[in-house]
Amino acid sequence: MTPTIVSARAGGSMGSSSTSNSNISSSDYNDNNYYGYRGYGGYGRGRFSLMDVFFIGVTGLLAFRSIKRKRQENYTLPETYDELTPHVKEYFEPFFYKVEDAWTKNDLETLKTLMSHYYFGQQKRIINGYIRNHKVDHLEGLVIIDLQQVINPDHGDVQVIVTAQARDYFQYDNKTVEYNQQIQDDTNIERFKEIWTLTWQEGGRLLLGGIKVIG
Repeated sequence: MTPTIVSARAGGSMGSSSTSNSNISSSDYNDNNYYGYRGYGGYGRGRFSLMDVFFIGVTGLLAFRSIKRKRQENYTLPETYDELTPHVKEYFEPFFYKVEDAWTKNDLETLKTLMSHYYFGQQKRIINGYIRNHKVDHLEGLVIIDLQQVINPDHGDVQVIVTAQARDYFQYDNKTVEYNQQIQDDTNIERFKEIWTLTWQEGGRLLLGGIKVIG
């Protein structure tokens, strides 16, 4: 299959827009839980409670401006970047796949060892939501296409620009085999670009502090 080049939406949402062959009812399809999500930095569609809506309404323009600034940051590619240094290259790729593998298994114990305390707290809430809703985020055929390192001598963090592709969709342990198979069949390969911010720990261990989606 030829990969479909797409811009990952704010919040990291992915998934095919092609549903013409779907046998899933419109009520199932429109539950906003059909496709998986990239980025880990946002909650994606269908995650706002009534309290969240009320809060957004009260905060009004201030919240709107804050969200707008955040989205603009997520879509900005750094001006200076180059190939990975040999040291970062040695450690980052296996680290990337380890994080992704744990994510697709709702493996909080492993993710806790790979993320900063603050960032893990954010992602734990997302994974717990997946667990409550009996779903896991599959990344089928995940492969790195390109890696670049942000050049920022005034910043102590390591920032890696990752271009990768996968078929990203949810699977449910409380739905039929046919339902899950239809989701898989309807999902296209999509390419995404992200900035991973990391810090070095003792023993040469990387720790993930955040992911931003680049459009």
